[in-house]
Amino acid sequence: MKVSSIVSVLALSATGLASPKPKGKHLPTTVIAGAIIAKFPDFLYWHSMRTWLLGAATINANATLKAQVDLEAHALGTILHDLGWDMSENSPWVTKDRRFEVDGAIGAVNFIKGHKSYKACDWTENRLERIFDGIALHGTFGIHSYKNIDSKWITESVGYDGVNFTPEQVPSDKFASIVKAYPKESFQKGAIETFTWMCATKPNGTYNTFIEPFGTHYVPGYNSTGKHSFDRITAGWNPDQN
Repeated sequence: MKVSSIVSVLALSATGLASPKPKGKHLPTTVIAGAIIAKFPDFLYWHSMRTWLLGAATINANATLKAQVDLEAHALGTILHDLGWDMSENSPWVTKDRRFEVDGAIGAVNFIKGHKSYKACDWTENRLERIFDGIALHGTFGIHSYKNIDSKWITESVGYDGVNFTPEQVPSDKFASIVKAYPKESFQKGAIETFTWMCATKPNGTYNTFIEPFGTHYVPGYNSTGKHSFDRITAGWNPDQN
């Protein structure tokens, strides 16, 4: 697998950013989307890094899997998967109407296409689509496991960093090292605040999704009545009529 200058070969080492480098070894490195996610709040930056590293640690522990997964696509897909959580004013990633997962997927693909080394690298439409799907599906449960291996592992890795969750699949020593470097303590509060913000600022992108209950519980005036697939399908139907 060719590793371009968009992502360093640290993508091949799950603990490259979570533990000291071995003495006497030099690993070529480059900035991995740092200019984008470094400005995020700590809870979101740490979540993005944990997602990549937890997934990479699991992949690296399985030689067969490691040989099959596009490690560069996995690194970019996981690190950039929550661009749609950007609450900064005039965010270049967030729209007023799309689901946050779609905002993130579009943002990640646009970032790759806009990178200075994009044209010199092997970024086919198929690779970009795999990243898009892996990000776009990470908030929709029950689908990703039937996708291609790269989309599946982007989404699978996001799931490894769930709130109040310790994944059994991740090697325990790697999990401890990664979480020590990128703490989880603020993640629950940050996620709840972000989901509530989405419901308040872009309600059309939250109706009929797992984000909706945060609006129902925490946002005054939030109303999803008539916004569900059920409402559209049953509109005008009289169950007493044949």
